[in-house]
Amino acid sequence: MKNVYQLLDLKGQTAIITGGAAGIGLQMSYALGEAGANLVLASRKIERCVEVADKMSKELKVEILPVQCDVTREEDVDMLFNEVMKKFGKVDILVNNSGTSWGAPALEFPMNGWKKVMDTNVTGLWMMCQRAGKIMAAHKIMEESLI
Repeated sequence: MKNVYQLLDLKGQTAIITGGAAGIGLQMSYALGEAGANLVLASRKIERCVEVADKMSKELKVEILPVQCDVTREEDVDMLFNEVMKKFGKVDILVNNSGTSWGAPALEFPMNGWKKVMDTNVTGLWMMCQRAGKIMAAHKIMEESLI
């Protein structure tokens, strides 16, 4: 029978965390790294990703790849997955944590705000899932487990 540490062991797995250098994404990055997963910290703010990756690499025994990626830009998403495949050769875990909001009442919500929120929270999430899903399917990850 496996103990809880064995059940949650992620050694050798690769996790992409969008918005992985701040807030909830940072906490997810630490949790996955502590469980042994190699980490891809993706964010529009590369400086923050590099800073966090440097700090985490001193604390955790995993590989960490900081990547600048705006999930609303298809070319950024493609570049992210190219970088991940070049370094790790697979994707096991995707945490779609990037998100945005617009502080306005519904009746005053400007169209440009609506588009920004939808591009980030819906279209960006979809592109990330689609790219990761193709890689996971090719590596039979989805047949093993998918949440």
